[in-house]
Amino acid sequence: MNSPMVHDITIQDTVHQRKYLSKKNCYQWLSVFKDCNLTLTIRLVGESESKNLNNSYRNLNKATNVLSFQIEDKPIIGDLVLCHAIVKKEARIQRKKIHDHYAHLLIHGCLHLMGLDHENEDDADAMEKKEILLLEKLGIKNPYNSNIMIPNE
Repeated sequence: MNSPMVHDITIQDTVHQRKYLSKKNCYQWLSVFKDCNLTLTIRLVGESESKNLNNSYRNLNKATNVLSFQIEDKPIIGDLVLCHAIVKKEARIQRKKIHDHYAHLLIHGCLHLMGLDHENEDDADAMEKKEILLLEKLGIKNPYNSNIMIPNE
């Protein structure tokens, strides 16, 4: 797995919540990836767009926190779509800072773009360990160290 260094970030904010997902924060959070220069587009959306995309691409008729769309052309790594309402709700339920939860989901999404997944227990364990190590570099606590689970909707 190659770990990219993010060269350029484009943020599309359709819900006017950019204070949570500034370019400065994104560059800081993604600084944990070092090996090559890549371009990333991050789209901050509402529940309706998240639900439509999740239904179209994953056949799941519900909004989700983050969707990853890998693009084969280099230097572009891909697109991430984050649903602000879901991110905010999860942070509240899990008693996490929204800033930390956004950092986690951005890293989680980038790991998907690099080919990692959590389709089985071994892959999920490997991905979680990678996320924990990367977040630790940013001074963010283990996001899986909580007994609070996200309710399925």
